[in-house]
Amino acid sequence: MSNFVLVHGAGHGAWCWERTERDLAAAGHQSTSLDLPLTGLGDDAAAVRECLDAQTEPAILVGHSYGGLVISEAADGRDDVAQLVYVAAVLVASEEDVLAQAGDFPPTPLMQQLEYTDDGFMIFSAETALDCFYQETPREIAEPASLRMRPTAAGGMAASPGADPWKSIPTTYIVCERDRALSAEMQRVMAQKAGRIESIDTDHSPFVSRPEEFCRILLSIAGDPVG
Repeated sequence: MSNFVLVHGAGHGAWCWERTERDLAAAGHQSTSLDLPLTGLGDDAAAVRECLDAQTEPAILVGHSYGGLVISEAADGRDDVAQLVYVAAVLVASEEDVLAQAGDFPPTPLMQQLEYTDDGFMIFSAETALDCFYQETPREIAEPASLRMRPTAAGGMAASPGADPWKSIPTTYIVCERDRALSAEMQRVMAQKAGRIESIDTDHSPFVSRPEEFCRILLSIAGDPVG
């Protein structure tokens, strides 16, 4: 049995992993998800570290989107993270500038639709979520999810992690080929840091748009035989 800790991205919450948690449990694995405060990279990484502290077994730490920055920051210096999994996620080195790297690629639809509050939080409208996060997700799942978006501190996305745990911890990157939030081209560049690269021909949210395929990859990472 493997132990997964699932870390959501900007705008989301632990609720986005409900299907994944059911599928992992059905395969005999343990999983935990948490609600990040989404108030900044330091706060969010601290929440993940607290979650890891509560685990009794080493964890496969999975980060989606902005959650990639969070797991990089949270895994620093720990010996209880067995593997890192970046899902359409930001995977940058501690000396890299996230925004500068993003500037090397054409702006995605999400970047063109983002709204900001006066106090520096990103706002994701339901329309933006449907268009950029869930465009290939069944509508009966996508529409309720689009109404659950949370404000997220913009500064968190602009930060760089303080360490490079992917250099010493086995790492997998899952590229989402039809992503309208984080371009697949940028994902493929970042994925070169990982020892293993997988891809899913879907939108930014494979845990609900292609849940069976997504879970098969997680199970293979855990070492399960996958048919």
